[in-house]
Amino acid sequence: MALVLSIAVLCATSRPARAQTATPPVLRTALLEWDVDRRLLYLDMAFRDLVDAGIQSKLSRGFPTTIVFTATVQREGSSEVLSTTTQTCRITWHVWEEAYHIEIVRPGATRVSWTTTIEGVLKRCAETRRLLAGDATQIPTGVPLYVRGSIQVNPVSPQVLSKLRRWVMRPSSTGTAVPGDALFSTFTGLFMQRIGDAERDQKFVTRPAEPVKFSSKAEDKKNG
Repeated sequence: MALVLSIAVLCATSRPARAQTATPPVLRTALLEWDVDRRLLYLDMAFRDLVDAGIQSKLSRGFPTTIVFTATVQREGSSEVLSTTTQTCRITWHVWEEAYHIEIVRPGATRVSWTTTIEGVLKRCAETRRLLAGDATQIPTGVPLYVRGSIQVNPVSPQVLSKLRRWVMRPSSTGTAVPGDALFSTFTGLFMQRIGDAERDQKFVTRPAEPVKFSSKAEDKKNG
């Protein structure tokens, strides 16, 4: 009991110091797109700069690497979280195949692919392309939105990655979480606010903008 009280006192007394030295989020550019047919919101963002020369060198030498992207969608002028999303990318070098094995976990799906180059790794793992970020039941249409989140390279806690995978793959209509979801507080409290337990980490925010609209049916017709 005394140990618990000591830890609580230490946390309480250290919070102001951390708040004073907290690094402000980096301003990043993102593209939000509404699929007017399926009423789904998608997020595109690039963050190749975080995979610097040191991390690329480790990749080329065969060191396993994990990149975790987490984000919340919010309405301009409000701090209320409307929806959440994430993408986890694990890169492993396979000696016999002489190629990188890439496993990407996104809301509701896991994708596996191979590439022989660092450029291929960056294209798959240092960008999000049409990452599901919410739906029209969670997010109002026709209003400016912004994204707030974090990017981590090689989080040190396997438990965090395990919880993140369980959160993403749970049964739901969209694979994203909203207030009231049983795991929502876990996501916002652990994955969004926890910084420092990774080889590289960065908090970011985007400028508010109204999402671009597109028709998935028109795209399917064009491509099919």
